[in-house]
Amino acid sequence: MPAQAGGDRRRGSAYSLPPMSRAISVGIVAGALAVVGVAQAARVSLPAPASQIDAGIAAGTPVTLRLVGGDVIRGTLVSESPESIVVRHPVLGDLTLQRLNVTAMAPTSAMAPQEPPFVKAETQDTVLDVQASSAEGTRDMAVKDEAIGAAKGETAAPPADAAAAADAPIPSKWKFSLAANANYVDSADEQMDFRVAGSAVYEDPDVEKLKIDAEYFFRTVNSDTTDNNLLATGVYDYFFKDSSWLAFGKVQGQAAPLEAWEQRVSGWGGVGYRFFREAPLVLTGRIGAGATREFGDINQTTAELYLELAGKWDITEFQSLEASCWIAPEFEDFSDYLLLSRLEWNVKVDPSIGLSFLGGLRYEYQSNVPAGDNPDDLRVYAGLKLDF
Repeated sequence: MPAQAGGDRRRGSAYSLPPMSRAISVGIVAGALAVVGVAQAARVSLPAPASQIDAGIAAGTPVTLRLVGGDVIRGTLVSESPESIVVRHPVLGDLTLQRLNVTAMAPTSAMAPQEPPFVKAETQDTVLDVQASSAEGTRDMAVKDEAIGAAKGETAAPPADAAAAADAPIPSKWKFSLAANANYVDSADEQMDFRVAGSAVYEDPDVEKLKIDAEYFFRTVNSDTTDNNLLATGVYDYFFKDSSWLAFGKVQGQAAPLEAWEQRVSGWGGVGYRFFREAPLVLTGRIGAGATREFGDINQTTAELYLELAGKWDITEFQSLEASCWIAPEFEDFSDYLLLSRLEWNVKVDPSIGLSFLGGLRYEYQSNVPAGDNPDDLRVYAGLKLDF
């Protein structure tokens, strides 16, 4: 805001300069000293009118001084001599001023000085008076702008890169992936098979994690269906604060019309421990209990113990191996159990769009099956995966 010529005169009480920054005060004094230097260089004598400088002011008295440029300084008188006056400023400390540069001095309570130009920045509870210095106008105006902004509770504009970072969208805690592969062979036998899979993961690091997976295999040989298997899994982990321990719950559903059990639903819960928590190696163990219900030619419910070990190794920035293995033995007979193991190799093809090559195998074993059924299921797959 431009300074107004002449300023205002406070009535009824002495003008009290509020606390200001050292930069503004230095600007005021620098302006005064600049005037002194110009006067001395031109050998111009600027004697102060004796009538305006009170004599006999005791050291330690609060005084107000007006300089030749119109600026005002308030402080405590330390000493004076025919050539100079020493005052103690609450911010700048002891200042020595040449008498020829002082036009008036009097005890603060007795002097109603003509105020220099000032700028007011009003807040709800305070008024900031920023003194304008003619000798350092440009710099003072910049300082005043910052002071006014501070008085109003404003902050300086952030750098462009900081502003861009602030405007950047917050990364989602959800991550998704889709994978697929297909094969067709027309030789002695006509064979077609495919696999599709997808996952959704919500993760708040060191707080909680939810992972939902679904996977479907289908195969025909000479138009006869030889594989039809859907597996869906949901795992929730709750991480204890400042600890490697966690609590988990897991549900799993499986549909396989070609098996003696046509549908299977399982649920387990328990505790886990993160042996390695940070990349490149993450390893987690879980132990708990639950039950499995089978439907179809086999209809039964079994109570089970649950044990699992799962981990991921980031081989390089572009390659990783992920493995898991869980086993659920029946409480009544530990020799009867379900087991599922998986190993996947992931290679990033185009990280900019989240495209990867995925190769893996899934091995499933059920110890108690009807006579003539195969207890083993081994599936090997390779294809493309898209993360987003």
